[in-house]
Amino acid sequence: MTQPRLLLTRPPQSSAVFLKRLPSALHKGVVVSPLIEIVPSGDAPDLSGYAGVIFTSANAVANAPAGEGRPAYCVGPQTTEAALAAGWQAQMSGFDAVSMIAELSGRADLGPLLHLAGLHRRGDIAGDLTATGLTTDVHTLYEQRLLALSDEAQHLLQGDDPVLVPLFSPRSAAQFAREAARTAQVLAVSISDAAAQALEGLPLRAHDVAALPTGEAMAEAVEKLFRRSTLP
Repeated sequence: MTQPRLLLTRPPQSSAVFLKRLPSALHKGVVVSPLIEIVPSGDAPDLSGYAGVIFTSANAVANAPAGEGRPAYCVGPQTTEAALAAGWQAQMSGFDAVSMIAELSGRADLGPLLHLAGLHRRGDIAGDLTATGLTTDVHTLYEQRLLALSDEAQHLLQGDDPVLVPLFSPRSAAQFAREAARTAQVLAVSISDAAAQALEGLPLRAHDVAALPTGEAMAEAVEKLFRRSTLP
């Protein structure tokens, strides 16, 4: 069976970090075609009135001020690691927004908090936490602009060989569904059920969902699908 080619749709630096998690067999012929571009807003947050911040993405950490030892409540291990490296007193508060809200709900003693986030976000973490008694505001640090698939990516998708495509958010999955000229040979791996829903109705060769919404779980799911697809 022909070995699948890997199509990565995250920004170049994030794609490079993810590729390092994968076995060398998947590095050959990889195509990087970002579907989302991170554009800083240029509007620096005023943290003086807050006891800590919330990070739900490593992109937010990269566009935030230095932590200087201030508390940060983070979604997922990668965001937590990024916040620690940036000088925040960071702790992981769940693997996703739902588990974060459950963990922090009612903890008025932690606030007020400021959610440092991108323009496009799912749900209303600040509003949900405030409703439980933990006063939380939100500040937009960056915009996630949608990009078209490159000609190289479209050429890859239009071929007869399988193409392994990890998708890391519902928004990028929806953009892939809009952009892909052909998906019959796509082996998709979605980071969550919400991302998977964006691909419903597409003719896919295979589609798996990661066990957890983390980079490590995504790498494991990609490797498993790769190995399964290469079995005789």
